[in-house]
Amino acid sequence: MAFKHQLILWAAVMLAILAAASASVGDQCVPGLVMPHNPLGACRTYVVSQICHVGPRLFTWDMKRRCCDELLAIPAYCRCEALRILMDGVVTPQGVFEGGYLKDMPNCPRVTQRSYAATLVAPHECNLHTIHGSPYCPTLQAGYGVVF
Repeated sequence: MAFKHQLILWAAVMLAILAAASASVGDQCVPGLVMPHNPLGACRTYVVSQICHVGPRLFTWDMKRRCCDELLAIPAYCRCEALRILMDGVVTPQGVFEGGYLKDMPNCPRVTQRSYAATLVAPHECNLHTIHGSPYCPTLQAGYGVVF
């Protein structure tokens, strides 16, 4: 009798795991579902301030905290995608281009901005996990992504 209950419990656990996995596959990293349409506004300000030396230089710790809070609110498996949208933008299902706010600036090329944005999840910045198993977002490194 105990074996039958263990088998039913095991089957219930397996079904719960499968249901959770299939639920997350359908909405993975889709702006508007698991993350905002234009994620990481505070990170945009922080990157430009740190790399391009444009905008407020006071209270850098507060800008960093706000950026890290925004990244923390996004599921770990979508953090690099949110950073990619910050850099490259995304076309919504309605065909509207959103994001991609960081552009080439005098003495501040996009490739430098991308490299810095890739490390926002690193221990010396926000110390957050991603699905890549590395302390940065490799898809944001030079040579990746779309340039608009």
